[in-house]
This record gives sequence, structure tokens and C-alpha cells, in this order.
Amino acid sequence: MTEPDDPWLIDAMWRAADLTRAYLAQNRGQVATVLTDPDTGLLERVLTWLVLEHDALFDELGEPSMPVRELDATAALAPLETELAMMTAVHRVARRESGLAAAVEGLRPLDRVHAVAICTAVLLLEAHGRTAALQHLNTETVRYEQLGYPRPYTIT
Repeated sequence: MTEPDDPWLIDAMWRAADLTRAYLAQNRGQVATVLTDPDTGLLERVLTWLVLEHDALFDELGEPSMPVRELDATAALAPLETELAMMTAVHRVARRESGLAAAVEGLRPLDRVHAVAICTAVLLLEAHGRTAALQHLNTETVRYEQLGYPRPYTIT
């Protein structure tokens, strides 16, 4: 994966990692604060980075299962509107009406960001377990810092 040199993309990279980590850590408060008052440009950048990360995980892990039960439990941490939109999409996939990408494509931009973060978190969870999945993200963010990309905001 190409490393970013655009400050806006660096911000998006960190927000994508922090949102995925918040879902993995089951931290509802952080889920709610990573993307407070996002503009459309930020959402597009975060979504782009999440999709790149999600695709890289598929290349690395193959195609681990994403049980609806885990998706439901993880989506329950999302803002209510996002949770409802995500679960509608997931249940369409479970009924084999569409693939996940097609199911989330029609969602609002903020819901799409959360949906891809939720799916990424569940992929990591199913492949590694919660502790190792969090360690995977921690290793990735340490690498960001080593490459000279410090987090451009403070998380609470």
C-alpha cells in the first residue's frame, strides 16, 4: 500500500484506524467521537483509506467468515441510524440478495464509513481474536508514527 504524503489523507488514515480500533475495543464513546461533524471530503478520504485497508486484509487473510452475529454485535456500537442501515445491508447479504459491497453502496456516506469499519473490525476479529486484532492495529499505528505521520488530532 502506498504511504500518504497529503495531510488530509494522513488525517483520514488515522481516523480510519481509530474508528476500526474503537469497534474492536467495543468503545462506543470513541466510535461516536472519531468522526464528529465530518465534512463530505473527510468522509470520502476516510472511506477510501478503509476500503484500501479492507482490501489489503482480504489479500492477507483470504476471505474469513463474517458471521451475522458478530456483525450485529459490532454494529450495535454505531450511532443508531448507522446501526439500522448497516443491519439492513447485512441481512440482505445473509439472505443472499446481494454482496456486501453492493449492499452498503446505497448508504449515506457516514453510514458507509461505519459499515466498512465494522466489516474490517469483524474480519480482524474473526481472523485473529480480539486481543491479537487490537495488537495488529497497534502495530500499524506505530508504523504510521515511525514513518513520520503523527496523529493530527487528540482522541478522547
